[in-house]
Amino acid sequence: MCSLYIVKKIAVDIDNILWDFSPVFWERLRRINPDIIPPTVWNRWDFWHQYVTTKQLYGAIKEIHLEQEKFRPFDDASLFLSSLRDMGFYIIIASHREKGTIEPTERWLGMYRLVYDEIHLSSDKSVLFNDLCAVVDDSPSVLDKAKAAGIVRAGLRCPWNKDTDHPLFDTLPEILSYLKSVCNTAHG
Repeated sequence: MCSLYIVKKIAVDIDNILWDFSPVFWERLRRINPDIIPPTVWNRWDFWHQYVTTKQLYGAIKEIHLEQEKFRPFDDASLFLSSLRDMGFYIIIASHREKGTIEPTERWLGMYRLVYDEIHLSSDKSVLFNDLCAVVDDSPSVLDKAKAAGIVRAGLRCPWNKDTDHPLFDTLPEILSYLKSVCNTAHG
């Protein structure tokens, strides 16, 4: 649970949490290999191995991240983040992105008035865990690590995480309600 005497820090992912990354990603991968399976059946992260190379995969991801401003966030993303701020959270936008994508990421967050306190781009979000009380992410491995660290965790339900034991929801307002119930109880 979140402690009353420390700053409440929360890490919030971008892709598949603040915007619908997977359909755009699928379209980019289809340019490389038209036979790639759709996101509705991506039941694990390594789905792509038989369709594209590692270099092609990460190239497509970086291309999307560099063009972030072309893509709209979920309709409730701004309210979600501002509500977290109203709950007293220090918001760390944490994404598995290359450092070179920081500027388009910052512009996108500003363009859509998505509030945050800090941006953390790296391949390992768990380096933040010592200071966090909550994580919002779609990645089963990030959610697993958060659970092991005793951190409140939640995510949007996706094909690749739906069979896990993590608190998963269909909308950001549902995640917000959950976080209010488990984090605000210690902060009356």
